[in-house]
Order: sequence, then structure tokens, then C-alpha cells
Amino acid sequence: MIIYVNQKPYTVEEGITLAAFMQNIGIKPQGVAVAIAYEVIPQKKWEETVLTDKMELMLIHAVSGG
Repeated sequence: MIIYVNQKPYTVEEGITLAAFMQNIGIKPQGVAVAIAYEVIPQKKWEETVLTDKMELMLIHAVSGG
């Protein structure tokens, strides 16, 4: 199945969780927020959030500085 992360397509296996996907692409959870359908998914729910075909995710990286 295909999901989209910041409009970039990724092919993933069916039934993968958000936590497993993030680990597979090498994204560490520190300083990252993930939104699905414009709703931020708390990190404590990443393990139980199952991705579905054509799902659109938005990854936001925190940046410090000014």
C-alpha cells in the first residue's frame, strides 16, 4: 500500500503502525510531531495507530533558534 508523508509517497506493508513506520525511515520521535488529517497524533499513540492505504501524514520537525 502507499502512504504519503509531506506529499512524498512511501510503499509500506499493510498493517504497519505509525511507530514502526517512523523507525523504518529512520525518524527518531524526539522533536517530531505527526499529523494525520490535520490532527496531531500524540507519541504515546504511535504504537496503536495503524496506517492505511493512501493515508496522508504531515511530519513537523521542531527547530530551535531565533
